[in-house]
Amino acid sequence: MTNLEKRQIDLIKETICVYEKCLECKRLFQNNSLCFANVREFVDDKGESCLFRLKEMCHSLYKDTDATDYKEKLFAITVGYIFHEAMILRENLYQLEFYKPHYERVTGELTGVEKKIVNEIWALTKRAEKRLGVGMEEVKRLVKELVVQLKDLIKMYKENYLLPRFIFDNRKSFIRIYGKKGFEKLLNEMYSDGEVGLTLRAAKSYLESEYYDIAKKILRGITHKTKGNSEAVFLYMYASAFHHFLKNRFSKAIMYAMRACEVSTDDKELEKVKEALKTLIKEIKKELRNKKGKKEVLVDANL
Repeated sequence: MTNLEKRQIDLIKETICVYEKCLECKRLFQNNSLCFANVREFVDDKGESCLFRLKEMCHSLYKDTDATDYKEKLFAITVGYIFHEAMILRENLYQLEFYKPHYERVTGELTGVEKKIVNEIWALTKRAEKRLGVGMEEVKRLVKELVVQLKDLIKMYKENYLLPRFIFDNRKSFIRIYGKKGFEKLLNEMYSDGEVGLTLRAAKSYLESEYYDIAKKILRGITHKTKGNSEAVFLYMYASAFHHFLKNRFSKAIMYAMRACEVSTDDKELEKVKEALKTLIKEIKKELRNKKGKKEVLVDANL
């Protein structure tokens, strides 16, 4: 895993967080229960909000170089504009939440100057109320545009081996954003075999990181859905062999390893994996011989 691959995934993850926080703020606003604390989680200028983090990620990832694609630059510009508009929204909400209550409590005999100040504050809060509604709609519109742009970045980063795993683990979030059909369309644009391809790649990503238990569960699901997928069957047995080996279940490990070696594949990469399984088989046999030898020594000692 390279630093760039991890940073690309973090950017996608933070964009999803921005989308979900924006919708949460919109729902609260519609219910007249949006408060400054809610918006603070969405946007701030101290680095504690998802939108601030996303803005900083864009600055770090998409520096003005020849290596930066125009789609990445456009994404960064959109994030910057959303941040600007969201900060204005935040300021309007601050005025309404902290200044309006004090203004409404002003009573008693006021001088002409004081009345003028009170009237000016009243006018400012009315404008803030109006701008808050308009600003909320504008930010929501821009965030929806941002997740449309995100699809282009996801397709650009499809060779990132962490990406299938991330998409697979966050399927529900992607379906909430793009809808079921939109999500399926995205997968078909990325992989010729669509959802099956995503799932298989996610399993391979976990295997590469040696998360054999997780990979085994994913691959078992593929083998049930797609009867006769030799690659999925082979990788399931491969994952099972190493999973049981690490649990010291040597009999099961060698059984799965030998079965995997019997699976016929035309994939050169999978043939290389078979060599790892053959090495595993030799190691297990050696371990079993050592155990047998120790038992025999113990028997002789007892005699």
